Amino acid sequence: MTAPLFPVRGDRAAALKAAAAPRSPASDDLTPEQQAQIAAQHQAFDFEIAERAELLREHEALQALVLEQLKNEDEIMKKWIALI
Repeated sequence: MTAPLFPVRGDRAAALKAAAAPRSPASDDLTPEQQAQIAAQHQAFDFEIAERAELLREHEALQALVLEQLKNEDEIMKKWIALI
């Protein structure tokens, strides 16, 4: 049994696009090294958030599959009982 793939919700897609956009520091008095450190922190944070979002989507899809399997097993059990 294959289940349909769930589309990415619009608000998640917009959040990922916004997170992927390059950011500029709030203050221009930072040294290039500090700016690079902040950029690296932003990139690591964005990656972590995107990874968590993907894991949550996978978890929700797996929960839907488990629920569908339980429904199928329940139907089979009902038909089996009806045969008795």
